[in-house]
Amino acid sequence: MSSSGSPSSATAAPASRVPVVVALSCLIFVLNYWICRELFTADFVQNLLSNEGIFAALGRFFREHPTDLRWFPWFNEGMATEYAYQPGLPGMAALTGALTGWPASRALHFVLAFAYCFGPVALFWFAWDWSESVCLSLSAALAFSLTSPAELLIRELRIGGDGHWGPLRLNNLVWYGEAPHNAALAFLPLALLFRRRAIVRGGAWNMVLAGALAGVVALTNAFGAFVIAVAAISMVLALERGVRPVLIVGVCSYLWISPWLPPSLIAWIRRTAWSAEGFFQDNTRAHLAIPVTVAAFALIWLFTRRLKSSLERFACLFGLWMCAIPLGYFWLHLTIVPQSSRYQLELEMAVCLLLGCFLHLLWRKAPSTGRIALITILAMVSARQAWNFRHAAAILVHPIDITKTIEYKVSTWLDRNLPGQRTLIAGDPEYIFNIYSDNPQFSAGHEPTAPNWMQRVAVFAIQTGMNAGDRDAEYSIFWLKAFGNQAIYVPGPTSREHYHAILNPRKFDGLLPVLWHDEDDTIFRVPQRSQSMAHVIPREALVTRQPIHGLDTQPAQAYVAALDDPSFPLADLAWLSPSHASIKTAPMNRGQVISVQETYMAGWRAASMAAKFPFMAISSV
Repeated sequence: MSSSGSPSSATAAPASRVPVVVALSCLIFVLNYWICRELFTADFVQNLLSNEGIFAALGRFFREHPTDLRWFPWFNEGMATEYAYQPGLPGMAALTGALTGWPASRALHFVLAFAYCFGPVALFWFAWDWSESVCLSLSAALAFSLTSPAELLIRELRIGGDGHWGPLRLNNLVWYGEAPHNAALAFLPLALLFRRRAIVRGGAWNMVLAGALAGVVALTNAFGAFVIAVAAISMVLALERGVRPVLIVGVCSYLWISPWLPPSLIAWIRRTAWSAEGFFQDNTRAHLAIPVTVAAFALIWLFTRRLKSSLERFACLFGLWMCAIPLGYFWLHLTIVPQSSRYQLELEMAVCLLLGCFLHLLWRKAPSTGRIALITILAMVSARQAWNFRHAAAILVHPIDITKTIEYKVSTWLDRNLPGQRTLIAGDPEYIFNIYSDNPQFSAGHEPTAPNWMQRVAVFAIQTGMNAGDRDAEYSIFWLKAFGNQAIYVPGPTSREHYHAILNPRKFDGLLPVLWHDEDDTIFRVPQRSQSMAHVIPREALVTRQPIHGLDTQPAQAYVAALDDPSFPLADLAWLSPSHASIKTAPMNRGQVISVQETYMAGWRAASMAAKFPFMAISSV
């Protein structure tokens, strides 16, 4: 049996082995299904503090507007839909919901449960296709299903008293909302399987499937795009060939996903990615981290060239990067790449593949009695771990009655009583809000790709009141009015809402009228002259300088004053679809413009009936 990537290994696996592969694949899937089975039918689970709800909301949007996905008006003052998030996971949830009729949250959980179960199966297929070793592929898949190497290596990641025996991958999925990341990881081994086939076997179908699956991974999560690139380099070095097919697959893959991942979005992600991690040490140690890692990678490559198995070489090269990134962060406090801590999931897959290679080496060298002992030990450990994981999953995946939560009460009240009106929902209700409502939000969504920088600045100023002193409420109301908010939800100190994002929740008391109050949660009305997001204002009121920070209101003072000036006519804006709006009436004079409180982006177009509005000009917030 050869696993070196030589021509003999490029032939198809013997047909007699196919039933074994199918049976073991089913066994791996069923094992993971048994562990997380509640997730397949869950609508909402007990943890509402993660941002998982925004992916269900995006899935609902995709399902209800499949032919009009150019503009997404629900989050962050509006944006081009590709900036809301990569479409892979919402698209799969939308398709699942359309086929089954399930609500958005249940459809999302079904997709996530399937991805959780399919990831180890895909790893099994990848390792089997390369090595044709049941020992190697099965042990790697079982390790990925039943162990957590990241918890063993990183103390900060350990779950309660379970030490390194807890199900980190499931915990990240359910508790921390790492939904797209887990989904991308499930398809990663399949993309690598066909990429290796494209190199070793060639053939149009292998090239097409390699490119298509690489695109799926990239469109599901940004981490997947980076990992695909690292894996491709590692694969070429391990096989010592394949530069041309890898480049062809890479270029073709990007071309087909480029409408959803254009260069402008890549540049924006590159510019904002560091902010999501919280810090980056700009010092000598930090700048040496990447060249040191590259040098170590080169040394590992030189050392592993002596290994006969190309899969073992790949596992070493790929594992180095996937371990260096998160371990560099947790052990040495170095951010080699943005959000280094979150590559813990890739570390787990890479280490499990390395473990499979190691056990395969033991298997080949062990006598028959040693093999029996190895099987016995692995069976006992697997049984114990399966029970541990099942017990943990039963606690993690705990379905709840969403109608009894404060998040549901806030969301449904706003949808019923303020239809179509933009609101700042401070706290975790913002994540599930658009599962129930089409109302636009001032915040929510995936902050690193939110394209309106001043929207993020304004939300930060309102929520924190940083350096505002006794003018905190004044600044907050100013920005709420400037961005067209009609209301703001404020959780009090004893609210059941988790984050309590408004650090001074009493600052609006006596200043803003109360629309709704329940328990310690309040919805305040923001005084606005019009509920429309279109306004006739004088040209000189346009903002010509971007504010420096949230306390720098001077550039927008004339603009906000014009919004409240009764001498200007009202402009009635109505949305015809997610990406089309019409201003039906707006009598204007020379020197006046129409301002629309919606994020401007390239491709944003406005047209007017010149005969009716001869002096019309358009601006956006």
